[in-house]
Amino acid sequence: MAFYIPLLQPHFKHIEIGDTLTSLWSGCGSIVQCQLDDKPCVIKAIKIPSYIHHPKIKQSEFALKRKQHSYSVEYTFYKLYSQYLPVHAQSIECIGAINKGDEYALVFKNFTKHGFTQAGPQHVKAILKWLAHFHAFNLSKPTTGLWQQGNYWHLSTRPDEFNKLKDNLDKKSDIKNAAHKIDEQLQRCAYKTLIHGDAKLANFAANERDEILGYDFQYIGAGSGIIDVMYFMTSCLSDAQLHGCADKYLAYYFDNLKAAITTYHPTAPAGKIADDWLALWPAAWADFYRFLAGWSPEHQKINSYMQQQVNSWLASNI
Repeated sequence: MAFYIPLLQPHFKHIEIGDTLTSLWSGCGSIVQCQLDDKPCVIKAIKIPSYIHHPKIKQSEFALKRKQHSYSVEYTFYKLYSQYLPVHAQSIECIGAINKGDEYALVFKNFTKHGFTQAGPQHVKAILKWLAHFHAFNLSKPTTGLWQQGNYWHLSTRPDEFNKLKDNLDKKSDIKNAAHKIDEQLQRCAYKTLIHGDAKLANFAANERDEILGYDFQYIGAGSGIIDVMYFMTSCLSDAQLHGCADKYLAYYFDNLKAAITTYHPTAPAGKIADDWLALWPAAWADFYRFLAGWSPEHQKINSYMQQQVNSWLASNI
């Protein structure tokens, strides 16, 4: 019997397990189609192994606890936060968040049965609008049960990758020397929100009306919304597209952000928040570059646009 069946049994009378759609990261469980009480559902079944096999991550107690906590955060998000999201920033619908010890079963309505499919490059603007509403709605939201600092690559959660960075004698190009200053600048941001923390194209679904649903909220926590925007663009725009379109997409995001802040928080200084976050654009890129350079220095996301933003930050701050 699959480990998650006993988790489901107290909550559903009729359980029919279907195909396994995919395995979770490094053996941490699986995504399974099913019928629960005759409704088409998808289960995210999570059980973290005692040893993580990953070619680029050194097995350590720290790395294991980071992964364990990420699933606890996701469970908390779906249990306590997701049902309150506004109509323009919805997550996939969770009809059951079940936990026992180190085992979790997150039960979702099967969004493919309701006209949604995996989002694609044609949905960039729709997802930027989703992010704008998500960030505006969650402005200054408490992070109870979530990450105190959102995203999976920030400095305090990646000591192994930081230690792999080589020192550079030229301080004007030394990302290792600059890492703490970059992190402090991002954390000093006066206007925090909840960020998705892993806002890549693959973590969104869309329908024919360009309505968007977000999912995979393992790294949701406090931060500046610009961090999600940067990471989203790395997931769906080439180097040439970033050079040609990033400014246009940024303007679109901030137009939507300011309008959404005015809707959800009429007294908040929407223009000031937008200006403060935009000023952190190079810092967000430099912070992600610091992680990639330690984790996978040949990664395809390290391109000329990223290097341009990193050099811009270093020239202004070192």
